[in-house]
Amino acid sequence: MAEKTVNILQPTPEQELAWTRAGVGGHKLVWDPKKKDWVVRKNDKVTPRDITLQKWNDGQKTYTPITPGRGGALDVAEETARKQAEEDPLYTYVRDYLLEVVTDPKTNETTLKGIPKGGAEAVPFYLYLDSKGTINISDDYNAIKKKAIDDLKATNKLNSLFQELYNKKKISKATFEAKDILATDFNAALVDAINSYSKGVIGNRQFDPTATKAPDFLTFLQSGSFATAGGSGDANLPERRFQDISKDQLNAFIDSIYLETIGRKPTEEQRTAKMKELNKIVKAGIVTTTQVVDGEIQTRTKGGFSQEQQALRLQKELKEQNPFEYERRQAFGFMDELQKILSGGM
Repeated sequence: MAEKTVNILQPTPEQELAWTRAGVGGHKLVWDPKKKDWVVRKNDKVTPRDITLQKWNDGQKTYTPITPGRGGALDVAEETARKQAEEDPLYTYVRDYLLEVVTDPKTNETTLKGIPKGGAEAVPFYLYLDSKGTINISDDYNAIKKKAIDDLKATNKLNSLFQELYNKKKISKATFEAKDILATDFNAALVDAINSYSKGVIGNRQFDPTATKAPDFLTFLQSGSFATAGGSGDANLPERRFQDISKDQLNAFIDSIYLETIGRKPTEEQRTAKMKELNKIVKAGIVTTTQVVDGEIQTRTKGGFSQEQQALRLQKELKEQNPFEYERRQAFGFMDELQKILSGGM
């Protein structure tokens, strides 16, 4: 039997006055489906599912109570929610924070995201199930990181974490042997592990409604869900990649810019100097570094030969060093274009 749609009445002047007195900056006027009336709530007690006065003014003037897990919209009877939470410990968190694993269409990276209480936009969330079975979940990575480290220390499993990260080639041998929780590669690996764990737990539930229990953190890391890093055991150290650019290609590049800019090829002296400069750039390679900043893995890349960038740089040099030849080449270029236009028009 379909649930009956409930009309939401306009708040009374007295209710709006009560909201104003409470402080509109820190409170919201919210429709309570159980009381079937408007109530004033602090911002941190308002969930994304609540109908606020703003939503009502925007046109949301009815609601239909629907059981969570079936495309639900609003809160339902307290008894139903209690039973659901008993069967599925993750239910309350998924419902209250609208947790889901989302994919960035630009980078194709997946992230667990939700909306904090009082918030309006989805942000990354992190999860850790401790040894007592308590689900710790927050949009504050550092808070979850501390829970994880403290719990693993208390249960004498921190060494197991280092072992697993080293086995997966996520940390260097030096970090593994020192058991250094302040090491850059350890912290980068831990962010990756907690991110993967958070996505794994909620993602399993999201795509399989029967997956209501979160696996142990270390058990998850030992599974195939947490991938091994490529390369040697010194993962998360700076990575250097090299471009396959031959001497002939660089020579052809130099000739083309000279001809295009000043109408001639370089002298042997000029060619040798420019080749030396470009060879140095190519041999230096492209260096990628990874570090943890405010709970995020940030990757920076520098170096490498960019044909567009080097072309602009060489063109600027030639223009400044050979102004007469540059102007003459531009004039010839203009005449060539004009001749083409006139020829085509005849």
